[in-house]
Amino acid sequence: MSAGKGRWVVGGLGVLGFLYGAYLATSARGDVIELRGGGQIQGKVVPDPKDKGKVQILLMQGRHPLTFQKDRIARVVPKASPLDDYVVKRAKVAATAESQYQLGYWCEQNRLTDLAKQHFQQALVYDPDFEEAHLKLGHTKVEGSWLNRDELSAAQGLVKYKGRWVTAEEKTKREDADKITAAQGSWLRRLRILRQAIVTGSAERKREAESQLMAIRDVDAVVPLMRVFARDEAPRRILLAMVLATIKGSEATAALVQRVLDEPDAEVRSITLDHLKRRNDSKASARLVRALGTENVQVINRAAWALGNLNAVDSVPSLVGVLVTSEDQIVVPDLSAGGGGLPGPTIPVTPGLTPRAYSNFGVIASGPPVVGPGVVAYGIGVVPYYGLSPGAVPGGVGAMPSKPPQDAHVETFTYRNVEVLNALQKLTGQDFGYDIEAWRAWITRSFNPHPIPRRRVPQP
Repeated sequence: MSAGKGRWVVGGLGVLGFLYGAYLATSARGDVIELRGGGQIQGKVVPDPKDKGKVQILLMQGRHPLTFQKDRIARVVPKASPLDDYVVKRAKVAATAESQYQLGYWCEQNRLTDLAKQHFQQALVYDPDFEEAHLKLGHTKVEGSWLNRDELSAAQGLVKYKGRWVTAEEKTKREDADKITAAQGSWLRRLRILRQAIVTGSAERKREAESQLMAIRDVDAVVPLMRVFARDEAPRRILLAMVLATIKGSEATAALVQRVLDEPDAEVRSITLDHLKRRNDSKASARLVRALGTENVQVINRAAWALGNLNAVDSVPSLVGVLVTSEDQIVVPDLSAGGGGLPGPTIPVTPGLTPRAYSNFGVIASGPPVVGPGVVAYGIGVVPYYGLSPGAVPGGVGAMPSKPPQDAHVETFTYRNVEVLNALQKLTGQDFGYDIEAWRAWITRSFNPHPIPRRRVPQP
């Protein structure tokens, strides 16, 4: 395929193939069945085996025929289609798995895909272990049992949510995102008005809006508060922490924990933790311990920092488990340093991104560093060619590089999590550095998260 004078030009064989496919799609539709009262259907009329007063219409697409009273059919205009041969073959098919499979295969070759699936399934009725039919239906054999796609997904630990198979964690996230009740919707609209007053209103209107925020005590406001202010400017993120701190219940505690884990600014994070600490809620530490299980090193370090400041001694064994973590990252050659086809970093691919390499989908680029407690991370993504700035690629937007792409590869990076070590030192008074085995040996030998206080002798 090539472009010329504002239009796409397809090679000769491609044109013939395209036209032939279009011809099949429009011509092999079956007889034209005209209905009394108007309307017509393309398919094949056959007797209804259960009712002599009715007929069935087989369709090119669809496993189940349509059923009509005979007098509804006004006229049938015959047109050749695979359905003609299918009716003959179906009448002769034997009651065996092999015969049903062969008819299904014939249907598949003649673009009767839904009918093909019907016969593959029928083959399994006669022989549940008929391998060819299982494979045609997309089944997978696991430990001696054939599983369809849904059963395989369930066996892999996935759960179905709104018609899609997702992880349990993803399902929880989506459910949380969908939990916008009528009350929350009302709060969302109100909070957006208050935010606008804080941002653009007069000094008096701003103070009034902030006072209204600080007066909120309704638990239904927690999710809308997070949606409106969690990604706002730092002063309003601090205000968010103050408002959440005044709302009772586990929902507000969970929101404050999430703010600690998500907050990129150290000062805002510290203020948020102070408000969380004053709640004296034991569930906060449990949530932070669960956050240690993430693969995000920033979140791990923030959770460890918070646990240390909450004096969560029970978390010590969990902290030792993430003292050193590893993750796989895609590593690409830095083409901006010379030897590649991309320009230097002074010519942006898109604001804030630096070009690194080419792929079949676009330019691989790195973003600015994200700095968190104990870690510095660089993000890498692919910018599609149509999203490039003019002149970003030699030859114009969408042009391919003059040199072939260099393959990216996966490397394992190991992190010594500074905030995890700091938390361990604070909570235990010990320091074994990043020696995980030494920490575990000490835990086995000496660690007691709940020492029994000495009995005091009653005073006279």
